[in-house]
Amino acid sequence: MPDRLAPPPPADTTTLAGLRTGGAIAIAAAWTLTEALRAAVTGAAIRQPGWWALSFALIVIASGLLLRAKSDPVPLRASWLIALLPTLAALANVMMLGDPGGFGLYAAWTWPTGTIIMCFLVLRGRPILAWLGEFLLCLVMLWWWYRAPAETLVTEAWREGWWNISFLGTCTVLGLAMRYQVNVINELRETTASVGVDQALAEARTAERDRQLVYLNATARPLLDKIIEAETLSDADITEIALAEAQLRDRIRARGLASESLLEAAREARARGATVVLLDDGGLDGLSDAERDAAKTRIANALHAELDHATADTTVTARILPPGRPALATVLRLSASGVRRHEIPADSRRSARMPETSAPDRHP
Repeated sequence: MPDRLAPPPPADTTTLAGLRTGGAIAIAAAWTLTEALRAAVTGAAIRQPGWWALSFALIVIASGLLLRAKSDPVPLRASWLIALLPTLAALANVMMLGDPGGFGLYAAWTWPTGTIIMCFLVLRGRPILAWLGEFLLCLVMLWWWYRAPAETLVTEAWREGWWNISFLGTCTVLGLAMRYQVNVINELRETTASVGVDQALAEARTAERDRQLVYLNATARPLLDKIIEAETLSDADITEIALAEAQLRDRIRARGLASESLLEAAREARARGATVVLLDDGGLDGLSDAERDAAKTRIANALHAELDHATADTTVTARILPPGRPALATVLRLSASGVRRHEIPADSRRSARMPETSAPDRHP
C-alpha cells in the first residue's frame, strides 16, 4: 500500500513554467542567437570577433546553468555564476563596441539578454541574486554609455535601464505569485494523498472485517450452535472449540502471519499437543509491498520448519517485532531436547548473504 499511495513529487515553479522541457531550451537558444546577431548589424562583431564570441559563450553558459539545474531553488554556487556571468558578458560586449555610437545600445545585446536571464533566475527562487546581477549589469552598461555619450538613433541608455528594471520587477511579482500557487498545489496534493491513504486504510479495515465475519460464520457459528444444542460436549468437541478459538486469536493478534498455510500448520501443531503463540507488533507495516512479501516468505519458511515437527512437548513462538528493531521477526522453539531460535534481519541484503541464525539443540 505505501508504494501505491505514495504522493507525486512536489511541484515547483520550474515545472510549472516548463523550464526543463525541450521547447524551453529551443526558445532560449533561438533568443540568444537572435540577440547576439544584433552586433552584426553595426559590424562590431566582425571587427572584434573574439570579444563577441566571448560574450556569446558567457551568455550561453549562464542560460545552460539556469535551464539544466535540477533543484529548485537553483543551487547557490550555480546561482552566483548565473548572476555574474551576464555582467562579464556585458564587459566583453562593451570591449567589442569600444566607444558608444549611434547604434551602440542596439549592438549592446547582452543587456536585455542578461535581464531575461535574471528574470528566470527570480522564477527559479533566487530573487536577491537576480537583482544583484541586474544591478551590476546596468552599472556596466550605464558606465560605458555615459563615459562618452553619443547621439543615439535607437533609445537612451537610461530608458533602456528602466525598461530592464521594470521587466525584472514584473517578473519578481510573477515569481512570488507562482511560488504561492506552487505552495497551494503542493498542499492540495498532500491533502489528496492523505485522504487517499485514509480511504485505503478504511477500505482495508472494512475488507478485513468482512473476511473475519465470513470466517466466523463458517467456523464459529457451527460450534456455537453445537454448544447451545448439545447437553454435553465430548473431548473431541472441546478440542475442536479450543483449536477454533486459537485460530481466531491468531487472525486477530498476528495479522502479518495469518496466511492460510501458516494458520493450518499452527492448527495441526496444536492438534498434536504443541503450544503455538503467534504475535504481530507491526514491524512489517512500514515496508514496501516487495519488502513485506520477501520478509513474510522468510518468516513463513522458518515457522513452517518448526511447526511441521512440533510435538506435545514443544512450544513454538513467532513474533513480528516492533518497528525500529535490528530484526524484523523471531521464531523460537522450546522443547525437551533444547532450544532453537531463528532471527529474520531487517536488512534483506544481509539476510540474502547470511543464513538465519540457529542455536544448536541443548540438553538441560
